[in-house]
Amino acid sequence: MEYRFERKRSDFWITVHENDGAYNISTKTGYIGIINYFFPILEKRSPTKWKESKKYEGMSTLWLPQDHYDRDVIAKFIDWCEHVTNDVLWLGINRNIQEYFKDELDYCIAADFNIVYGESRTEIGEAEYQLKYNAAQLSEDEKKKYIDVVMDKMLSSCAYVPFGKREDWYVSPMPATEAGREKMAWKMAEEMGRRLEIPFLRAVLFTYKPQMKNVSIEEKIQIWRKIYQSGAVSVNQPLRGKKVLIIDDLYQSGTTMWEYARFLKNLGAECVFGVVCVKSLKDRDNT
Repeated sequence: MEYRFERKRSDFWITVHENDGAYNISTKTGYIGIINYFFPILEKRSPTKWKESKKYEGMSTLWLPQDHYDRDVIAKFIDWCEHVTNDVLWLGINRNIQEYFKDELDYCIAADFNIVYGESRTEIGEAEYQLKYNAAQLSEDEKKKYIDVVMDKMLSSCAYVPFGKREDWYVSPMPATEAGREKMAWKMAEEMGRRLEIPFLRAVLFTYKPQMKNVSIEEKIQIWRKIYQSGAVSVNQPLRGKKVLIIDDLYQSGTTMWEYARFLKNLGAECVFGVVCVKSLKDRDNT
């Protein structure tokens, strides 16, 4: 019997194959850490541990022979596989930015797409749109309704973040000027920090950031790298050995988040994990 857990355009998949009482669990190699965090007993019970496939690049398999596992654990794991691969979108590095980045961003989750192809906005896509572009026209009840949708789905997404000790983590928005700190993404990150009870990392931008809606991915990367290398971004906490949860509203190409992750890693961050409201249908920015 074989179970295949995957979601279209999501980076994280798991296959569980059972044969004569033994199990083979396969996944993308980069996601072994997620499985091991939530189900460490599986690797402990495996005599061979995780092994990278010689046939398929980037895939690893874990073998559990008969009598080396608890059936209740396997049942819980299979149920978890369904949720972890389908409740959220796991965003890997896409072909448009892969030549510029490697492992700066450890993982990234989107609560959902912003739009269903050929149809309308998703529930959180509508909430993100209204709060970002129409907040001034919303009644207090409407605003609360949309904020509740965003917070509920973002907090649900965080159920798949391997927090461990929360004192090891910071929550951070993307770097912003004083004006940018009044926008949705920054306010959302502050609220996420409060609700998760994780300290807030202020990433203050001290320079003018040009509009990037009509620049290429390469140009956007060059602009951000120049900003970071010039010392125009400051964070209010030491990051050596710490982990950072980046909160943002929209992920398109991922360029901005990956560049910020690079900056955080250069400051000593051990792990950088992104959680965003929505993923656009396209993997390129507005060019």
